[in-house]
Amino acid sequence: MKRFYKKAVSLLMAAVLCTGIFSGCEALDTTLPDEEETQEAIETRKAQANPQKALEQIYSDLGKRIGLVEPTEEQLESVVGLNLDDVEKAYVRYVEMDFGADDVYIILPKDGEDENGNSHHENVLAALRERKDDRIREFVNYDVYNSSAIAENAVIFERGGYVVMLMLEDNDSARRIVERYIPEKLNLS
Repeated sequence: MKRFYKKAVSLLMAAVLCTGIFSGCEALDTTLPDEEETQEAIETRKAQANPQKALEQIYSDLGKRIGLVEPTEEQLESVVGLNLDDVEKAYVRYVEMDFGADDVYIILPKDGEDENGNSHHENVLAALRERKDDRIREFVNYDVYNSSAIAENAVIFERGGYVVMLMLEDNDSARRIVERYIPEKLNLS
């Protein structure tokens, strides 16, 4: 009989101990988010694009750069060749010609078309292609710091709704930085 009471008390104490341990735990929610929550998450990811941070990281990796220009709106039009009517936001740095080519252009075109029926997106692409050609011409007879090859090897691509041109010695590393800070825009239509 004594043995029975010992076992009963031991079982009772084990039950109390288990109850105490697990009473602070909550059940794991394994339900999937509904479609509206998923769309909300996608919109949040789009809003998380940080082209300014990408630009800062690229130039931080390059180190101090002489002749680096953060253009005004006037310079974006007169030097870079952008029509600001096509641009929602612009994150641009370029180096003056005397100091070589280490340029980054991250442009968010406006949605829709201009008054002539041309896509703002296409206008921005055309302006960046023209800027690339201008930089190549600048360095044809003045190839300082290997700038002629850098300008010729510039890459233009799209990421998360932005049009990007990289004109750097190491475009691949800069592209990885852009991809880290500007998530790809999902096309669900």
